[in-house]
Amino acid sequence: MKRYIFILLIFSFTGILKSQYNEQLYKKALSDVYQNPDNSLKIAQKMLKKEKNPDNIIKLYKLMSHSYISKRDYDKSLDWVLKMKELSKNVTNPEQKIKILNAVAIQYQQMGLYSKTLEILDQTYKDCSALPNGHFKSYYLGLNYAIRGLVYKSQNNNELALEKLTVGLGYLTKLGNYENSIANSSVFLYNIGYCYFYLNRYTEAEKYFRKSAEVARSVHAESLEAFAYKGLSENFTVLGKHQEAIVLLKKAVNLSKKVGDLVLSEGIYKGFSDNYLALQDWNNYEVYNKLYIETKFAREQSELASFNKSIDVLNAENNKKLEQQKNKSKIISFIIIILSFLISIYLVIKLIKNRTRNKILTEKLNQINKIVS
Repeated sequence: MKRYIFILLIFSFTGILKSQYNEQLYKKALSDVYQNPDNSLKIAQKMLKKEKNPDNIIKLYKLMSHSYISKRDYDKSLDWVLKMKELSKNVTNPEQKIKILNAVAIQYQQMGLYSKTLEILDQTYKDCSALPNGHFKSYYLGLNYAIRGLVYKSQNNNELALEKLTVGLGYLTKLGNYENSIANSSVFLYNIGYCYFYLNRYTEAEKYFRKSAEVARSVHAESLEAFAYKGLSENFTVLGKHQEAIVLLKKAVNLSKKVGDLVLSEGIYKGFSDNYLALQDWNNYEVYNKLYIETKFAREQSELASFNKSIDVLNAENNKKLEQQKNKSKIISFIIIILSFLISIYLVIKLIKNRTRNKILTEKLNQINKIVS
């Protein structure tokens, strides 16, 4: 619940170069990511079989990764992020690199690897700041602030999270619908709503949850609208408005049927369970509490699998850096040994020359003394 899917924020991945691939088909897959991710995966796999352009291959890898994140299959999502990261080694376009690193940061944020997330965000912020002013720069600076906000929110630093998310929202509201900025604003608003909720500022929380639902509805982002209703229902639950909360949860269920998002389903089932418990509706409570427990277990298993894989990946990266450091140390040691050897030879030669010169001077001095005598 606390780590709401933020992947919509980085999703409009348009290629830098014109290509022969089917842009309309790609857009269809893109539009289905949150409503029907299985169809997005099917389309992306079909397009990958024919695609040769590296930029578009990276674009489709990103689509595959985000589709799996929408299904909360972090293990498979990570596979595609790693493929994208490997392919990006040959990418020289700075905007393309920023998009790729942004996707990697999102993956790490979703998996709870916050220090790694912030490390990548620092790098992309520096790269993005060096670009000329324009929509691209504003968009990705906005995402950078917002992802930081999500990290701080996950660490219960809600005031700092609120600050970063608000800055991110400010960037996007100036861009119209560039790169799905309107839908992304719904994500920002949703998370701002939760920051206020965790700060016990329920009036402000309600305002932002409602705004998030309104913005999502304007661009037909049903899963985002469902998340907003789930957040608003939780706000109502705390205020004792249990019937109103249940109505909103039913709306969220209807909107999220095609998505299969474990985090969303878990939050909805918990909401039903909490409200039916408060109303002492024991039959419904037992039904939804069981669903909540089962969904929570499925979500945790999925996250555990991806976390184990991420540990292996990070260990491999650290081992590579360590090996590079060892090689660098060997080279430095070798250079030091060579320099020491050359210096030693120089000193020995100089010592021999000095002794020879002293010997000659001594002999001359002796000759002079004999003459004087």
